[in-house]
Amino acid sequence: MYQLRVLSALIFTCIAFVGIAAALKASDLTQTHVMVADASTSAADHQQAPRIDESFFATTTAQTQTGSSTELAQSAALALAVAPAAPIDPVTASAYVVGDIMTGKIYLEKKGKEVLPFASMSKLITAIASTDKYKPDDVITITASSTEVPPDASNLQTGERFTAHELLYPMLMDSSNVAAEALASATDRVAFLQDMTGYAWEIGMPGSYFADPTGLSPANSGTAEGFFAMAQYLYKSRPDILAITRIKTISVATTTDHGAHIFANIHPFVDDLRFLGGKTGHTDEALDTMLTIMQIDGHPIAIIVLHSYNRRALDTSLLIDRVTNILAGE
Repeated sequence: MYQLRVLSALIFTCIAFVGIAAALKASDLTQTHVMVADASTSAADHQQAPRIDESFFATTTAQTQTGSSTELAQSAALALAVAPAAPIDPVTASAYVVGDIMTGKIYLEKKGKEVLPFASMSKLITAIASTDKYKPDDVITITASSTEVPPDASNLQTGERFTAHELLYPMLMDSSNVAAEALASATDRVAFLQDMTGYAWEIGMPGSYFADPTGLSPANSGTAEGFFAMAQYLYKSRPDILAITRIKTISVATTTDHGAHIFANIHPFVDDLRFLGGKTGHTDEALDTMLTIMQIDGHPIAIIVLHSYNRRALDTSLLIDRVTNILAGE
């Protein structure tokens, strides 16, 4: 009996140890599975690609592009600052021609064929037309309509009477609009203007047009090249007209036909000993215009400036200096 009890105890002890061993094994297996799972999760985490914030690259790209544009702009500005600037022509006239009247050689030219208004330079053609239209001693009356133009220093009055030749002095020296209108209106004014255009074309001024005898109209227009042809014509064929344009002053005594007048030349080069003649002009549309003929180094040189920015004398002086240097090097 005793032996049976001892045997039973041994059996139960063995069973208990077996149960404990099984439990321990199961616990080890569970921990192993957990470790493997953790290891797999860790490996998967390492293998998974990191998430990328695309806005970061977009911002960076925009910054890079902005930086590049800024750098390009700065480089361009630097290049402009370093590159030498193109020289600015101090002659402000939109068009000019400088040439030898006798040979026809052009030394300097800018837009010589561009048609521009030429203001009171028109009066040179008015003089040509009137000397062909009238005899020197034909009497012209200053009418009220003739004085409906801007006044001038000649101070011609309604009712005064002058010979056609006498009216050339205030018209060409003082640039009298009244004298020009009186000469054009003493006959058929429309026909007179047509004659002016015809004379201009015959002289070598194609494209010229005259809407009035004074040049006050901006429609009175032509080219610098055309006025170079005019200078040649005056010098070679009409020295009488050219001679009047270089007179400094002339006095007209009181007569039964008119009062006393002093006509003064307004050309800025009239006191220059080299001056052979010329004519000025100015309107708001034409700006400053001028024909000047000078004796330079033995050459009769015509200088024509059109659409000068209110500095015709300075523009002409600059062109005289340039052509003087050119002639000195020939």
